[in-house]
Amino acid sequence: MKIGKIEKFFVNSKWNERNRLNSAKELFNFAQLEGELDCLEIGCGNGAVSKHFAGKYHSDVIGTDVDPEQIELAREGITDIPNIEFLLADATSLPFEDNRFDVVMSFQVMHHISNWLDAMGEVSRVLRPGGYFIYADLIYPELLAKFGGFLADRFRMNMYGVTTLQDLASFIEKNGFSTLHTSCNRSLFGYHFKAVYQRN
Repeated sequence: MKIGKIEKFFVNSKWNERNRLNSAKELFNFAQLEGELDCLEIGCGNGAVSKHFAGKYHSDVIGTDVDPEQIELAREGITDIPNIEFLLADATSLPFEDNRFDVVMSFQVMHHISNWLDAMGEVSRVLRPGGYFIYADLIYPELLAKFGGFLADRFRMNMYGVTTLQDLASFIEKNGFSTLHTSCNRSLFGYHFKAVYQRN
């Protein structure tokens, strides 16, 4: 789902870029990122995390986003980075073959996708066995998620992806991931949740 102009302003702000990069750097420490890796970032936005990963780990990186403006922004200044590209793609229908990547990253993206479980299914599909899923996003309490779902049904509203800890844990278990790290901090409406998973 594309975001509105006001939200895009905050998503592309230096403050948000710094927070995304800090989250990424923290989580990278819980994965063994060695050798030449194929990496995918879903919802890359302005491409800051993808560019950092390509430079630090000397790996091939593809960043995707559903918004053409974000892809154009991400492509700025990459002429001197030969191992990176940015593509327009829907996270729920990725244009890549099965088992394509060693690392898949998603930072503050899934809550923008109403059918986020389809996007998570694509993560599982394109990630190689032994590969890492590095994830950070908003997680909602069960009661708030149920109330949001009720409002969406009652007023026929399009909702962003409402992810709960229970839903996420169920997906991880059913799709054969091992949990290497999780952390959870309270926010205004839910939790800032971070995790590193490894596909079995």
